[in-house]
Amino acid sequence: MNGVSVSVVWDEATIRKALPPGIEPAKGMTGGINIASAERVYPFGSYSVTYFYVDVEGFDSPEGIKGRWMLAGVFGPQTNPSAAFKTYYGLPVRPGTSHSELSADTKRAVGTVDRQDFVTIEYKSVSGSCKPVAILLNYISLSPKTKEIGVLKAPFVGDFCKAELVSAKVNAPSGDPFSDYPISKFVGVSEFRNGSSALGVLQPAKE
Repeated sequence: MNGVSVSVVWDEATIRKALPPGIEPAKGMTGGINIASAERVYPFGSYSVTYFYVDVEGFDSPEGIKGRWMLAGVFGPQTNPSAAFKTYYGLPVRPGTSHSELSADTKRAVGTVDRQDFVTIEYKSVSGSCKPVAILLNYISLSPKTKEIGVLKAPFVGDFCKAELVSAKVNAPSGDPFSDYPISKFVGVSEFRNGSSALGVLQPAKE
């Protein structure tokens, strides 16, 4: 898996309205946008992804990374990945894609749905900044079966690299789920390369 992770600050009123009872956003309304592609994924082959998430309290990983509540996402281009993530994990996703573009000085990461680009991140890589990491990411959602809060644990290994944010734009059309979450501030961007991750079952959240 290769991609970019953009740190953002969300609009507080919108986020609090979107989260269900029992889920508290992290202080500062922090979160992010992930745009990535994976070459070899079982059982789907290859796919790409773009999703918005907000950090939430009470589900920190051992590394101190906040739990993540997905606000909206796309997986594709085939329909199987988004259908599986929605059916088994209760995530708000649908078919869509992402891709990257290179220029002489910068890179662009682009999310696309219904043949329209809805988010574009332009950035510069920082040479020699990559470091290997092994982390656990906790994704929080409502179980499609029980409607109770569940945790999807996603261990990740790969290389994280520093990057410089040049520009960021979300231009989803009105009425699209990606347009429902105003961003108060773009904080920064980092790259991840040569990544591998695994997903298990959605586990009940501990009281």
